[in-house]
Amino acid sequence: MSNPFSLKRSDFTLLKSYKEAINYIHSLPKFHRTNNLDNIKEALKVLDNPQNDYETIHITGTNGKGTTSNFLANLLEADGKKVGLFISPYVKVFNERIQIDHQYISNQDLLDNVNYLIEKIGSIPLTEFEFVTVLGYFYFRGRVDVAVIEAGIGARHDKTNVITPVVSVITSVDLDHEKLIGPTLQDIAFEKAGIIKKNRPIVTGFLQDSIKEIVANTAVEMSSPLYKFGRDFGINDFKTKNFKLSFTYYDDKVTIREISCDGFEKTTAMNAAIAICAYVQYHQKHQIEVSEKLIKDNLDSHHLLGRAQIVQNNPLILMDGAHNISAIYNLINSLTTNYENKDIIVLYAGMKDKDRSEIIQELAPRVKHIYITTLDMQRSAVAGDYNLSNYENVSFIENYHTELQKIVKQLNEQQMLLITGSFYLISDLENYFA
Repeated sequence: MSNPFSLKRSDFTLLKSYKEAINYIHSLPKFHRTNNLDNIKEALKVLDNPQNDYETIHITGTNGKGTTSNFLANLLEADGKKVGLFISPYVKVFNERIQIDHQYISNQDLLDNVNYLIEKIGSIPLTEFEFVTVLGYFYFRGRVDVAVIEAGIGARHDKTNVITPVVSVITSVDLDHEKLIGPTLQDIAFEKAGIIKKNRPIVTGFLQDSIKEIVANTAVEMSSPLYKFGRDFGINDFKTKNFKLSFTYYDDKVTIREISCDGFEKTTAMNAAIAICAYVQYHQKHQIEVSEKLIKDNLDSHHLLGRAQIVQNNPLILMDGAHNISAIYNLINSLTTNYENKDIIVLYAGMKDKDRSEIIQELAPRVKHIYITTLDMQRSAVAGDYNLSNYENVSFIENYHTELQKIVKQLNEQQMLLITGSFYLISDLENYFA
């Protein structure tokens, strides 16, 4: 795309490269002192509110929102829609965060758009995530029919929450980011329920009994039809073999049998069902008939990196960005069920603000060995942040690049290596197995 922006302001120096644009984005502050949406709303207003020029579907959840977003984008693309996809975090390159029909924003488009936004809204104090959100919303204008928007943290005060979506989605509610949107599960549920918009349907995954009413009451207050997993739609006939799973989707109008996709966790099938339900609601809004064949043929047409990603077979090496206790619990349950004859070896890195002690307690009795490591970033937990005295099969390694070579070399066919705990670790090792 040629540069359409014609920047002329004399006090603005154009960024000259993609790398400079990325460095500018990462130089922005991570957090504001307040959690309101005033600044991002001001910035979007200056840009004539690009987020209102196309339809959106908004997705939040403690776990599963990236996978659900991707499934939904696959289905909408199969319909012939131009589909924006806004997700985080990225695994290999920043451009993954902003996609159209699963094509990442190009380096040149990113540079052009960043330059334009700096010129137009550079005086407004935005955080890094606010700026990236504005960048995504602005880039999609005139290019997409509908955009699937993954929330960052929470929903009510999340910086993406400046849209009126056709459908809203809450994939799950569990403990994570407690210091920001907690501390209790009820607090987190209230925050995520902020994604519900007036008279717009809300689709939810499984919700614990202690928080069902929080979401249901918000839906009633907003006059929003509520479609809940296990009550209004669901799955049965779940099967998994060789990292392929199949299931039947059902709701009150349709039953779709033998849907398949890559994966081994039942939560993946549940996320797929959530995406299908949201897709059905989108079609009902437009009074379009849903094609069962389209759903079966296209649900898994594109994959996200770092989600149950097999990077080597024989011996098996798997990377998954599970980073909180509920995600780790689901992951290790599925692995021990599907690979009960294999010894699991884990390479794990955790952040200081995550529930690391619970994660190690969950993993240690169920795996052969855990190698804990640290990343070259301030948030990453270091050796002193762990108490490993109670574990005989847990050790800390400082340089995982060197140790990983030894671990992989020693693997046999009766073992598998699971690399998990942080998308930052997955990102750093993505090219290792390329």
